[in-house]
Amino acid sequence: MIFGIYSDQSNNFLNPTNPKIGDEITIKIRIPKKYGEVSGKLYLATKKNAHRYKHTNMHLEHENEYFWYYSTKFTLTERFVRYHFEIDFLKENRTIKYDSQGIVENRHIEDFVIIPDFEVPDWAIGAVYYQIFPDRFNNGDTSNDPVNGEYIYDGEPIIKKEWNELPHPTKGHKEFYGGDLQGIIDKLDYLQELGIEVIYLNPIFVSPSPHKYDTQDYEHIDPHLGVIVEDTDDLNEKYKVRTTSEKNLIESDKLFAKLVEEAHKRNIRIVLDGVFNHCGSYHKWVNEYNVYGKDVGVVNDPNSPESEYFYWNNGEYEGWWGYKSLPKLNYDKTMLLWKYISEIGKKWVTEPFNADGWRLDVARDLGKNKNVNKTFWRYFRTIVKRANKDAIIFAEDYESPKEWIENLSWDGVMNYIGSMDPISYFLTGTEKHNDDFKPELIGNSEWFINHLKWAWSQLPLNSKYISLNQLSNHDHSRWATRTTKKVGRAHTLGHDEASKSIDWDIFKIGYLMSFTLPGAPGLYYGDEIGLGGWTDPDNRRTFPWDKLNDEKSQELLNFMKNMIKLYKESSALRRGSIEFLKWDKGFISYGVWNNDEHLVIVININEGLYEFEIPVWLSEIYDGILIPVFSSNSNKMDNIEVYNGIITGNIQGKSFFVFKKV
Repeated sequence: MIFGIYSDQSNNFLNPTNPKIGDEITIKIRIPKKYGEVSGKLYLATKKNAHRYKHTNMHLEHENEYFWYYSTKFTLTERFVRYHFEIDFLKENRTIKYDSQGIVENRHIEDFVIIPDFEVPDWAIGAVYYQIFPDRFNNGDTSNDPVNGEYIYDGEPIIKKEWNELPHPTKGHKEFYGGDLQGIIDKLDYLQELGIEVIYLNPIFVSPSPHKYDTQDYEHIDPHLGVIVEDTDDLNEKYKVRTTSEKNLIESDKLFAKLVEEAHKRNIRIVLDGVFNHCGSYHKWVNEYNVYGKDVGVVNDPNSPESEYFYWNNGEYEGWWGYKSLPKLNYDKTMLLWKYISEIGKKWVTEPFNADGWRLDVARDLGKNKNVNKTFWRYFRTIVKRANKDAIIFAEDYESPKEWIENLSWDGVMNYIGSMDPISYFLTGTEKHNDDFKPELIGNSEWFINHLKWAWSQLPLNSKYISLNQLSNHDHSRWATRTTKKVGRAHTLGHDEASKSIDWDIFKIGYLMSFTLPGAPGLYYGDEIGLGGWTDPDNRRTFPWDKLNDEKSQELLNFMKNMIKLYKESSALRRGSIEFLKWDKGFISYGVWNNDEHLVIVININEGLYEFEIPVWLSEIYDGILIPVFSSNSNKMDNIEVYNGIITGNIQGKSFFVFKKV
């Protein structure tokens, strides 16, 4: 096996990293000198001739004691270029291919991709996110709280619960707690102190549910999260007045603009959740419950112009996954829907609101035709970025997003394939809903590394660095609960079991990995103090502000603050190169570097002490001293001297160290 060959699409090996038509492109590859004399070629293919590669010889650009660095230059004239390397080892009379996954052995070539004019906002590269489920974060204005029985939702009156009550295991989608935008504004200083750079908000537009994925009105903020000026005591009219009053809608929109303004003052961005796959049955286009009067919506007039916005079966509109409360939008039928939704996308990222981008809900499943879906998202992205070139657009997606990014449909994704899934399985063996347990994957470093290399190959250019690395969110169990390795949900095991037997050492290691592997690391509200919870709806517990000063909460909060501080002070972690150095069962080490900084991360999830010998020369550390700059516990590690590109030492069980070369 040949080790040490390396190339990626960071600025260490590709320049520029936001390429445009007409740019001169420089591509580099690094080859260890210990394997003897080599020659190299770069193989290029265009979209029009996907299987017809042209090759160009690479020349030796520079060298050091350990590596040759070969490069080639060309002017970017094509709209799309794929490439890989072919290297001849003359001494061994051997030729290998190297692509975006590494050395090609017993698999097809996974080319690097250059996408001209694929530009992502610089602020989004490696940005630190904090996801907020607004109804459960903080109640800053009790006057806008939903009222018991205010309306019927899913066949039953809605419930207003006390802040410290837990969500019902099966009826959490009908329960409200009163969290709102003012509550977020009140906690911006807290988030700034934590080190947050971006707030990703679950949906905040008018909707009858606490989760708000069943949009009633895309054009306004829900007054239950905003401001209620006009109200009534008549329960038969209360919801209608609250959500359709022009005064309430205008003031709620103003409050959102204030939230963005106050966040921006603290250098915090705001990203919105765009639910454009389906709307809700309360939406004025449908008006299932006549909130907008008896003359509006397809329920009252199946021949209304809006009927083209939906799929129809036997005279009934089709619901997403069969849910009648979520009418599926039909992007195959009319450009009017394309234009309307894209204008909504534009509206909220421009004056006077100035949000900083969109997370796109179930984006792959927008319509029933993949080509239509990809084309619409490209159209949407174009409209939004023309209005605000610094807006970010990333999608909820659980598969390879490569073809969507190549199509310029999205900037990146919620990085399930490159963060939540592999980290969860490697550290706990537990599936992200706590629905399955795979003990064979715990500490399985080979599987972990191979999976990550594949995942990174599916995220071209800077999409790898802007995709959201999470361990918890509103759709999956809390990371703390996953460390228990239990299979279950709130309705099977009960609420209390979610917080019993949490492995806090593994909890910390997981977050260390999410912050040191490529991507934009993110916390889900409450993760900074180890909030537990099974999957939806238990993962949407309220933030326990009264427990913030508990000893355990403070310990975890300080850990998160210190980790975020380390991360933000590092240039390499945001957009550097990464190479796995040494691994074993339950042990893994990797280097992250750029021209200015070299870090080595060492992780041991075994119970006992592990002695290591790590070839840090693979991450371009040849000599000098490595100092420990962060660890998971109070155990101290001495400085380590590098001898001939190698370090030796030992690490205690269930712990990590981050070393920095000085």
